[in-house]
Amino acid sequence: MKRRALFICFLLIIISCFTLGCGQEAEVAQGVTIEDDFGRQVVIHAVPERIISLTPSGTEILFALGLGPRMVGGTDYDNYPPEALALPKVGDYENPNLENIIALEPDLVLADSIHQKTVEELEALGIPVLAFDPATVAGVYDTIIRIGKAAGALEAAEELVDQMQREVAALTAPLADLAEEDKPTVYYEIWYEPLITVGPQTYIHDMITLAGGRNIAADAQTAWPEYSLEVLIEKDPEVIIRPRVLMGTAALKKEDFASRPGWENITAVREGRIYLVEDDLISRPGPRCVQGLKDLVQILHPDLYPGD
Repeated sequence: MKRRALFICFLLIIISCFTLGCGQEAEVAQGVTIEDDFGRQVVIHAVPERIISLTPSGTEILFALGLGPRMVGGTDYDNYPPEALALPKVGDYENPNLENIIALEPDLVLADSIHQKTVEELEALGIPVLAFDPATVAGVYDTIIRIGKAAGALEAAEELVDQMQREVAALTAPLADLAEEDKPTVYYEIWYEPLITVGPQTYIHDMITLAGGRNIAADAQTAWPEYSLEVLIEKDPEVIIRPRVLMGTAALKKEDFASRPGWENITAVREGRIYLVEDDLISRPGPRCVQGLKDLVQILHPDLYPGD
């Protein structure tokens, strides 16, 4: 009799688990609808077991959620974590190869806003594809949650976001009472010849703002404004930040800026406030944005950096 009672209790637990949606994979198996950043309502009918990411940030998110073993493809630019280097490649970030994607038989593809044509082609073939392009750190949190929900890993996604939010809050709390004049003006260089920086619609702009800086291009009308040297000198940034290596270009040195004609007239150059950063940490909207934010806070407000 006692054994029978225990069996019935165990059976009720199992039944309630499925009835209440206990276990996120059961929820996905019943079908979930995810809205991506194209505004598309994408139905995921079953737990994805073969996932391809067309963005390095998507790849980092998947691995951070423990979904690396389900990945069957990535891009040439996927370099973190180290395990991502071994993924079959479907092309570079800007130009994924549709035939390579199809050959890997994915049941979920993660894309970016630059992949509109590829998204449309995959959609026409009946392959579930979600496009994400967060322009803020808060948008990164939302992206992680939606990917977790789509892949049956919502609990892991919520835990990751909670951890990231706590770390970001600890970093930004000491900056909360800064007066505007105490926030240094920042020129973030994307490219030289022509001079290209980041506008207010970009993720890097949000990172600079969170770190207690003032982007000199905050009034730009485009995401990637092009500046003349005259305009840059007029804006006279107090801090210059540039990726040490960008898209395979040779590594820069701080001294390279001082040798540029006319740049000796810029405050950041005269005072030596030039900083070379790791591009992946600052520009890649994924879990490591917390480390990128740490680097920026240490650059802009070393006296207010709370430490690790």
